[in-house]
Amino acid sequence: MMALLGSLLGFGTSFLPEVLNYFKANQEHKHNLERMQLEMDLMSKRAELKIQILDKEADIAETEGLYSHDRGLDGGGFVNALRASVRPVITYVFFGLFVAIKVTALIALMDSGVEMGRALSMLWDSETSALFSCVLSFWFGGRALQKYMKAKS
Repeated sequence: MMALLGSLLGFGTSFLPEVLNYFKANQEHKHNLERMQLEMDLMSKRAELKIQILDKEADIAETEGLYSHDRGLDGGGFVNALRASVRPVITYVFFGLFVAIKVTALIALMDSGVEMGRALSMLWDSETSALFSCVLSFWFGGRALQKYMKAKS
């Protein structure tokens, strides 16, 4: 009986290295797949970073080109001052027009018997709020929002 048990045990343990090699190879394949996946993720992140770097370089080159073009334009003191004042003057004119329209509407509403609080709430509607939000965001929040959105992504 012992001889039979010893033979079976000897025969069974002769396969043990092969079984261990199978599990070892399986573990190596799994490790290689994980390593390849990590390498692919790293390559993808490198490509994204390279695209971001190229975008930044293009933005910088565009800005430098615009500034160098502006430096090359010289029409004298008056022309340069006039050219520099175009955007602010247009902004002031449109803001003045907006205020004039709102004040005229307020006076018209109050002349028709609407009390001031009600007239102001009628004049400051959602469209006016959206307009002021856009203007303030444009003048004061454009760069901050741009940095925030790029940091978020």
